Amino acid sequence: MERTKRYKKTLLIGSGDDSAIKEAAEHIRNGEVVGFPTETVYGLGCDARDGEAVKRVFEAKGRPADNPLICHVGDKEQIKEIVSGITPLAQKLIDEFMPGPITLVMKKSDIISDQTTAGLDTVGVRMPSDPTANKFLKYAGVPVAAPSANLSGRPSPTNARSVLEDMDGYIYAVIDGGDSEFGLESTVVDCTGTLPVILRPGAVTKNDIEKALKIETASVCKASGDAEKPRSPGMKYRHYAPFAQVEIMSLPEGTKILGDDAQGTDGKIGNSVFTVADLKKLTDEEAKELVNIASPFILRSREILSKNPFARIGLYCGKEIRAVYEKLDDRILSAHTEFCVYGPAVDVSYASHGLFEGLRFLDVQEVDVILAQGFDGEGLSVAYMNRLGKAAGKKEELTPGMPAPARPGRLPLAIDAFKDTVTASVLFIDDNNTSLSACCESLMRRLIEKNEPYISSRAADTGFEIYCESAGLTAMSGMEPDALMDKAVKELTGFGLGSVESRRANPSVYDDNDLILTVRDEQAFSIIKAFPEIKDKVFSLSTFAAANGLVMKDSSGRIMSISVPDPSGENYETFLHTAKALNAWLELLFPYVLKELGASRI
Repeated sequence: MERTKRYKKTLLIGSGDDSAIKEAAEHIRNGEVVGFPTETVYGLGCDARDGEAVKRVFEAKGRPADNPLICHVGDKEQIKEIVSGITPLAQKLIDEFMPGPITLVMKKSDIISDQTTAGLDTVGVRMPSDPTANKFLKYAGVPVAAPSANLSGRPSPTNARSVLEDMDGYIYAVIDGGDSEFGLESTVVDCTGTLPVILRPGAVTKNDIEKALKIETASVCKASGDAEKPRSPGMKYRHYAPFAQVEIMSLPEGTKILGDDAQGTDGKIGNSVFTVADLKKLTDEEAKELVNIASPFILRSREILSKNPFARIGLYCGKEIRAVYEKLDDRILSAHTEFCVYGPAVDVSYASHGLFEGLRFLDVQEVDVILAQGFDGEGLSVAYMNRLGKAAGKKEELTPGMPAPARPGRLPLAIDAFKDTVTASVLFIDDNNTSLSACCESLMRRLIEKNEPYISSRAADTGFEIYCESAGLTAMSGMEPDALMDKAVKELTGFGLGSVESRRANPSVYDDNDLILTVRDEQAFSIIKAFPEIKDKVFSLSTFAAANGLVMKDSSGRIMSISVPDPSGENYETFLHTAKALNAWLELLFPYVLKELGASRI
């Protein structure tokens, strides 16, 4: 479905701004679309009675219109208005689990638009427990139809920033209620009969429902076929999928899973720390179990790199797995691996809480494949594996009419978004600093700006600022950049070398930078020979590529070096060709520069 921006910018509303929330509720009643938080994931809400408003939701999501939407209410009394009758089964589940992460499918009343239910005679009803959602829905006073607030097919959003990445300009507003508690969509239960049928697993598990109803078995429905109308969201189409291909890493048989009976967690992505030193504190049995859990990740990573030395791999895994990778001390494996750590490796409640955010985060790192931890439990694990299995669907299995997979958009962050900010700097070195190193500095600045913002790869609440400069081993300070190189860089990027002024390299310049990249090999060797104490941060472009496993061979099998001839004295076309070659190399090396500095994109 074609998407059309309706607004210059989507309004972001704080959870404490009651007047703005009331205004957003009024916009809902007037046919607009508003993103709002729930305890499961963020929803994309509209008036469930208004078929035209529902169409705007489908348009914003780029979603096929044969998927039903769930109706959200702020009060249990509203349920009577939107269903034609409440079965005894439904009433028991309402009493037991509402408000909470459960959706009940019942026969709909005439006030609900057929667009909301995709032509079905049933409607899914849910009452969120999130206080901001509950306040918003009570202000709205109408049943609010809402799918997850993401572009169709992508991982569901669990914070307002992720909603804006997909929806900025497409909807009126987003209410920021912080991180979702559960991180997986609600359990959907068909209550039209005498026994419950679980259409979509969620935080309210099969076991929870059986206990509440005092029955031995609740039925679980399989996914819909292509010819069927799905009775619940998430039954038919490839969902929750990042741009990168997802592969599931199984736990060893018999592994004891934690959190399988949990319904939520306060676990935060990136805030769980487990170091190599902690590995030494494990018992022999614990160490053996950990190695067995980590081995599938390591073996598959190495297999991928053996076939494609330029592949970049994302790991959605436990904190202990990252520590095992660090203990391996394999620079090339580490250079090609991006981590999103959810918490303890065997705790499915942490993994569930962070799944969608984790898939989005790894996608932003532009990895080619994501290896994600699988769980084989019978409680929360079922919902987790349902979502992860859909995320691992093949790209060629996309349903016609759905948007092609794409990486999330990027948004600037406010200064106060982080508790702390760290900085790092890259230095480019050539001989005269008027042409090649100046060109590298300007091109790298563009890459840094293009890929902002950044966080510390070790702490999700720490911002990261990256700077770039250049110098020359034999440069005369204060000289203007080469006019032809200035023209070439301007043609290539729209920015010239006006901000670059030559200066001579010296020890203080080296000390001020965290990574030093020379244009040629011999320049790096001369710096290391003169200052061996900084050898770990000095590379040529070629040796930095090789150190990170980016090795190319010619037709005869010989390793090719990054060769950058000096264009001085040549015509403009030569300068432009050189600038383009350097730009291509720097784009290839950029993710590894971030890795070396300890930064991640966000």
